[in-house]
Amino acid sequence: MASTNDYLLEVKDLRTYFPIKKGLLQRTIGHVKAVDGVNFNVPAGKTVGLVGESGCGKTTTARTIAHLIHHTAGSVTFDGIDLLKASGEELKELRKQISIIFQDPYSSLNPRMTVGHIVGESLRYHRIARGSELTDRVAGLLKKVGLSPSHINRYPHEFSGGQRQRIGIARALALNPRLVICDEPVSALDVSIQSQILNLLKDLQDEFGLTYLFIAHDLSVVEYVSDVVAVMYLGKIVERAQAQELYHNPLHPYTEALISAIPQVDPAARKKRSVPGGEIPSLYKPPGGCSFHPRCLLQQSSCKENEPPLAEFTDAKGHYVACWKCMN
Repeated sequence: MASTNDYLLEVKDLRTYFPIKKGLLQRTIGHVKAVDGVNFNVPAGKTVGLVGESGCGKTTTARTIAHLIHHTAGSVTFDGIDLLKASGEELKELRKQISIIFQDPYSSLNPRMTVGHIVGESLRYHRIARGSELTDRVAGLLKKVGLSPSHINRYPHEFSGGQRQRIGIARALALNPRLVICDEPVSALDVSIQSQILNLLKDLQDEFGLTYLFIAHDLSVVEYVSDVVAVMYLGKIVERAQAQELYHNPLHPYTEALISAIPQVDPAARKKRSVPGGEIPSLYKPPGGCSFHPRCLLQQSSCKENEPPLAEFTDAKGHYVACWKCMN
C-alpha cells in the first residue's frame, strides 16, 4: 500500500446530510444522509472509480469534495491541505488545481456563450490570459480534445453530444489541474461515442499526469479506466479494492450483483444474474445494522443488529469489504 505522501486526495469520514424541514416554522425533523462516513484515497496520477446505483451518494460525494456542497462532518485533504476548512484566497488557489467534468453535456454549457468564452472563462477569471494569448490557449485546448480551433466562435447548440463533452473536458483542463473529478462523463452519450471520450481521458491523463476521481454507475466503463474501485451503497462504501481484484473476486453481495449485471457479448461468458431482493431503502430512514441486509440473500442475525466496518479481507491484501459474512 502506498504511503500517505503518495495520495493526492484523502477523504476521511466524510458526511453530508440534508435537513428535512416541516411545518410553518420549518423545523428540522430529520436528515437525508446522502454521504454517511465515506473513506478513500486517490493516489497521484491514478484513477479511482466510485460506482453504485443512482441515489447512492456518488455525485454528492464528488460535489462535497469540490466544495460545491457544504459538508456535515469529516475531512477532505488535497496535497496536505484540508479543502473543507479552506476559504478566501487559499480556496481560490486550490480550485485552480481541481476541476470537474459534469454528466450532462447539454445542460452544463451556457447556451448563450461561445465555445471560446466557455473554455476561456476560468482563464479570464483568474487573470491568467487575455486577448490574443487567451485565444491561442483556448485554440490549443480545443485541439487537445479533438476539436478544431475554428469552432471557437460557435455556440453549444451547433455541436453533438460527444463534441459538447469534449468542450467540457477542454474547459476542465484550462487551468492545468492536478485532480479532475469526472461525474459520469459518458453516461449521457451513445455507446460508440463513449469509447472515444474514455480513450481521450486516458490519453490526457498520460500526457498531463492527471489524477481522476471517476464516478459512474456502469461498471464496465469503470473497469476500463480505473486503477482502484470503490463501491457505494446508501451513502457508504461497502467494498474497495484494486480494479482487477474487485472484478475477479467480488466479496460483498451488492458488488456481486452489480458485476453480474454487466452485459456479456460472448454467451459462454455469461453468468447467472445475482438480483438483490426488495427495494432500495430510504436515505431518510436507513435500516439498522448492515444497510444492505434487507435485500441480501446471505443475511444472518448479526447483519440486522450491527453495522459492519470497512475492513481488510484476510485473504486479499488491499481488498476492503463491509460484510459480516466475509469476516466469518
